[in-house]
Amino acid sequence: MRRLLLLAGAALALPALPATGQAQNGAATVTAPTGGAGYGTSAPGLTASRFAVTPRTLEPGVPARFRYRLDGAQRSARVRIELLPVGSRRPAARIRMGWKRTGRTLTRTWTPLAGVLTPGAYVARLHAVDRNGRTLRRTATASGRSTLTVVTPPSLPAPVPAAPVATGSGVFPIRGAFTWGDPFGAPRGNVKHRGQDLLTAAGTPIATPRAGVVSWRAYQAAGAGHYVVVHADDGRDFVFMHLHSNSVTVAKGAVLTAGQVFARAGSTGHATGPHLHFEIWPDGWYASDASAPIDPAPDLRAWAGAR
Repeated sequence: MRRLLLLAGAALALPALPATGQAQNGAATVTAPTGGAGYGTSAPGLTASRFAVTPRTLEPGVPARFRYRLDGAQRSARVRIELLPVGSRRPAARIRMGWKRTGRTLTRTWTPLAGVLTPGAYVARLHAVDRNGRTLRRTATASGRSTLTVVTPPSLPAPVPAAPVATGSGVFPIRGAFTWGDPFGAPRGNVKHRGQDLLTAAGTPIATPRAGVVSWRAYQAAGAGHYVVVHADDGRDFVFMHLHSNSVTVAKGAVLTAGQVFARAGSTGHATGPHLHFEIWPDGWYASDASAPIDPAPDLRAWAGAR
């Protein structure tokens, strides 16, 4: 029969964040939760003996780590983590881990993107179902909370002033051979492709088309992989995704010149092969509810013709 476990974890206090320039560090292990119905209590068959979240802060672009352990008669359980606003029954985010072995302490790293979690207090909840026959049995609920605080991200330095240039001028981001991949707007399940894929060999140098400042550097295991956002001197944001592991040579706040190589192409995150996923956001990357990407193909074709 299947058994269901719900475990409420850490409440996350999220103050308002600026449009760009999120912090990338801060880590302190969450102490053992207190209160609730008794952390670690269980029904027979499936027990959650550990559930912790680090760091104490949670903000877009900063990886969070969920450490947990499940024990039970079954060798595996289907696991997910839900983040719910305090007082709400509807999760704002679900992190699905699939079937995981019981009897082991496991860690899942997750990087929230801007716009996924609105500022406020949240509860992290561990949810697990084991497999045993065709029936379902609901277990007892265990809970515990610990308040987390978000630091205000530092402001970014202003980009280096640049001389006026014609619209569309810039350097092609792939510094090597490439072919065109999935275009902007291509169907991706229930959503549409938000950028242009450029297929190239792993390790091909990646450059910024225009001068600017690195406003974001982060990692998303189930999506963008290693990615970088550059706030360019023309006011637009350039987004580079699926970069090769350990290839990014710049930190947040770094000032780049047009054509400067700062990473190499890879296939990190959710990718079927080495390529660069490139986006252009004219009003800033998730800067507001109204901001959105545009088709980067016209700029890319203009830059490719100038190579």
